[in-house]
Amino acid sequence: MTENIPRENRSDSQAEASGMPGRPRDAAARTAGTFLLFTAFATVAMVIFRVAADADQPTLVESLAAISESKGLYGIGGVARLLSGITLIVAAWFLLATWIIRQRLGTPGVPVLFAVSGLFTAVSGGCAIWLAVSVPDAADAISTFAQTTSTEQVADLRWLTGKIGFAVAGLALIIAARKVGGTLRRISPVTAIIGILMQFIWIDSATFMHPINGTVFFLWLIAIGAMLATGRVERHFSAMLDLNQASDVSYRA
Repeated sequence: MTENIPRENRSDSQAEASGMPGRPRDAAARTAGTFLLFTAFATVAMVIFRVAADADQPTLVESLAAISESKGLYGIGGVARLLSGITLIVAAWFLLATWIIRQRLGTPGVPVLFAVSGLFTAVSGGCAIWLAVSVPDAADAISTFAQTTSTEQVADLRWLTGKIGFAVAGLALIIAARKVGGTLRRISPVTAIIGILMQFIWIDSATFMHPINGTVFFLWLIAIGAMLATGRVERHFSAMLDLNQASDVSYRA
């Protein structure tokens, strides 16, 4: 006989431990997880090639000179950033298609913010590619090239869209931390902290934190991407929904 316990008194761990049958596998959730993993790996590649190009210099002329000396590395970094933005948009698209979002068990705000983040990140990557392709090889021509309006605009756009993309992704994490339960609740405080720290991207004096924030965001993408791709997140929400429905029936009886 099913115990008549109101569903509000049933813990999330009970839901996950229940043997109740779940729903059919949701290909959208697993595909979203796969593309989050792609995003993580593309982000790592972007960071590696950007650091190798050593293009983050105090002035635009110095940055362009560094790009000119390492066009290939900087260009590949731009391609990786572009791809990371695209894969994040695709992941967001599939997240919106999951039954978890459609049935309002998860907020659509998270995938929407991921899509916005991916868009800005992709634009930033496109700007980096343009700079790598357009910067002249001759050292004496770089100063003139840096003074052109289009160059300054593209460089500023790359900087601004990159920061916006990162900050918006952090905002998505803050919202995600408020909408989880069960096993996922164990990582929600960390998720919220990561999201808050990612907002420090706008503070110049916190530059030393940026590599740390980027690393923990990468680890978060790996963790959540793997949980989605393997069906763990899906099973969690399915068990909770099935248990709540059964509790309703039992309580009314």
